[in-house]
Amino acid sequence: MKKYILAVLMMVCAFSAGAQNYGIDFQHVKWSEAVEKAKAENKLIFVDFYTQWCGPCYNMAQNVFTLPVVGEFYNQTFVNMKIDAENGEGVELAKKYGVRSYPTYMFINPATGEAVHRSSSRQTAEQFIQTGRNALNPETCSPYLESEFQKGNRDRKLLINYINYKSSVYAKKDVDAAFAELIRGGAKLTDPDVWEVYVNTISGMNEYLKQVSDNYADFCTRFTKEAVDKKLAQETGYGDLAEVEALCDFEGKAFNCEMIRINSDIRAKNYEAAAQKIDAMLSDTAVDHLLLIERLKFIARLGYYGRKVPDFWFDKCVEYLRYIAYNQTDRDDPQIHQEYAATLEKVLLRQQEGKPVPACLLKEPVWGKKTYSMRPDALKMKPVRKKK
Repeated sequence: MKKYILAVLMMVCAFSAGAQNYGIDFQHVKWSEAVEKAKAENKLIFVDFYTQWCGPCYNMAQNVFTLPVVGEFYNQTFVNMKIDAENGEGVELAKKYGVRSYPTYMFINPATGEAVHRSSSRQTAEQFIQTGRNALNPETCSPYLESEFQKGNRDRKLLINYINYKSSVYAKKDVDAAFAELIRGGAKLTDPDVWEVYVNTISGMNEYLKQVSDNYADFCTRFTKEAVDKKLAQETGYGDLAEVEALCDFEGKAFNCEMIRINSDIRAKNYEAAAQKIDAMLSDTAVDHLLLIERLKFIARLGYYGRKVPDFWFDKCVEYLRYIAYNQTDRDDPQIHQEYAATLEKVLLRQQEGKPVPACLLKEPVWGKKTYSMRPDALKMKPVRKKK
């Protein structure tokens, strides 16, 4: 058993060490050199202001800056700098550009030294590329949007651009307030441009979601059932059970309601009831198991429960983490495999305390794949040549 666990640990470590990333080509030069380079190439300077203790900074550096599609856009468009705001030149530069949160993304005109756009926070690859595009457009850059909004400009196009910008920096209160102004100004949720900004920036159980539910057939006709169901499912994953149940029927409603019940059981420390529901979903072939995996990633994190995890729930979390590691289709994401390896290490440590190995590890998995492999599902096995 120990040899099996150690093998898995070594496998994950090798995977992580061997991974190759290609993305943004950050220049490791002095600020003055970056300015001269940007002038010569007629480009803006993109600066990622970070600190060494910032979790979202680390996440962006590992998971977004390294993506080829992000690197292609930023390398062609900007001179890219990564600056530690608490060390070296970064201290004065962060002060000069008013950097107070991390990460902060600044786009600097090298000729004037002025910031033409700023953004912040953890972003998806799509959001981050759009952030760069916004810096290039005078009508979407942040100083212009902030200035016009403060002046009282409530032009529909400007409001939509302002909402999209505020959403990119996770300023939810500003987003909600500006969207309410958009609606008060005569815009309707059924307007295509308003629907788009609603889908992309407005979250939670609110009056707009109820409007979609109450007029479900109309919205499906206008924007397709798939798009409407996706929005309803997205916003009801963690809602109040009674409120979600009162909404119209949509694809994903039953799944969300059951997950809300499971989370309620876990909060009440009724782990047996939670496990019974989860096991039933894992056995149900009609359930979207990839979506279930995404939710189980959080439920099965043993670190969330502290040190006093009941043995029953510890063993079930091990079983769920093994299921995720075996069946997650994204084989390039090391996070879940690292989580599984860390959990197996806990199993070894618990053995030293006299705790038995979880029974699930001593037998074939109940659900999904029966063996652990980093091989992508789409990659077929090489045919075995028959001997003549």
